[in-house]
Amino acid sequence: MTEFGLSQAGRKPDKMAGDMRLMKDIISLVLPAIIEYSFQALVNYADFIMVGKLGIAASATIGITNEVTFLVKAGVNALGVGVLAYFAKEIGAGRRKGLKRATLQAYILALIIGIFTTVIPLAISPFLPVFLGAAKEIQRPASIYFAVASSAGVFFSFNVVAGSIRKAAKDMKTPLVVNGLVNVLNIIFNWFLIYPSLNLKILGRDIVLPRADMGVTGAAAGTAIAVAIGGVLMLWVNERSADTSARGSLVDIRDFKKTVDTDIINKYVTVGIPAFLTSVVTSFGRVIFTSMIVPLGTVVYAAHSIAFTAESAFYIPAVGMASAVAALSGNVRGEGDIKKLNRQTNLVCVMIVCIMLVATGIMMLFAEDIISIFTKDPSALEIAPRLLRIVAVNEPFFGISIVMQYVFNGIGKTKPPLFVSAFTQWVLRVGGVFLFVSVLGYGIEAAWICMISDNIGRAILLYIWYWVSNKKLLYW
Repeated sequence: MTEFGLSQAGRKPDKMAGDMRLMKDIISLVLPAIIEYSFQALVNYADFIMVGKLGIAASATIGITNEVTFLVKAGVNALGVGVLAYFAKEIGAGRRKGLKRATLQAYILALIIGIFTTVIPLAISPFLPVFLGAAKEIQRPASIYFAVASSAGVFFSFNVVAGSIRKAAKDMKTPLVVNGLVNVLNIIFNWFLIYPSLNLKILGRDIVLPRADMGVTGAAAGTAIAVAIGGVLMLWVNERSADTSARGSLVDIRDFKKTVDTDIINKYVTVGIPAFLTSVVTSFGRVIFTSMIVPLGTVVYAAHSIAFTAESAFYIPAVGMASAVAALSGNVRGEGDIKKLNRQTNLVCVMIVCIMLVATGIMMLFAEDIISIFTKDPSALEIAPRLLRIVAVNEPFFGISIVMQYVFNGIGKTKPPLFVSAFTQWVLRVGGVFLFVSVLGYGIEAAWICMISDNIGRAILLYIWYWVSNKKLLYW
């Protein structure tokens, strides 16, 4: 064999070994991230399932403000993107010296944005259900639920920011443990706050176990308390880290300019603003999408909310994987290795498509059984399984769209997701629902077809954008 042939033969095993090592690195970070997001999502499911026992109106009450909640949290989540991208790049490049000061800047922004995230919901809660077209009987409870559930905004902000720092440092276990505890506490608080006192018979004696009987408001209070505890714990754990705690950073209350590092904050903002606008564009689009579905009636909207919540359980792997992908991509950007980034992106896309194809099969085969977990209402059980089967087609594309968005976010290129999301959200989803539902009078099924067209279009466009601009990806 020629020297060239030997060299080519040697490269294939080396490449395969490199891919296997990369796959192990991805899996070691992705699995804790998926489990951690599962716990986050279970907070919402716990509310939905436990409140669902109170009836269909109660399910509609907590579902109607969901999209606005995502919109209100957009600023915090965008800050998390900016912080993760900055820390991942610095850690990947081996520049750990200035991380303490960078943490302090992240905390300052977390406090400011967290205050807004708390105050804005309190201000708009009396008017929001009316604006969204909610039925009169659920307007007041929906308003109270939204205000109370949002009252822990500052703690949520610190949870996201401190959690982003841990993820950038490839510590996926801390967010997993903290958010797992948050979910357990949420279920416990819900059980005591939602339902009336429980009469028990133990050893022949009648015992009354006191509970608050607060209904929907109890679910909101349970969530807020659990989220507050989670924020404190995440902050405490990050402060125990030698590299990424803010301890030792200069804090001068008399001269705030010495405390604030505008260079670092500008880097957070440069990455964070497009990510924030992406969240605003998509969340506000979903709010308008919701407002066009609400007039179809309380039962139809409740079925929509239940199906949407049920479906979101199946995209947990994609969203969970996304934060790990963002951290890995940011680290590779710091290393300056575009070939490694491409291999990593391809491997993750293959992994998520395989996982989401399994989700598609489960949703197609067991739609009725899945919906029955969330409600026993006959009307919802008739409508919601049809919606679940419609959205099942979309799952692999949704997985790719989320992964590609977070690859861009992780390397600090947050504008492509903004431009693509603006187009698909407002043209395909909102425009489609306006045309087919509001103008032509088609039902909820048409609205869901428009919804999945948004996700499919986003996946295709982001994937194309990544490869067309590949040579420029590692530069600001």
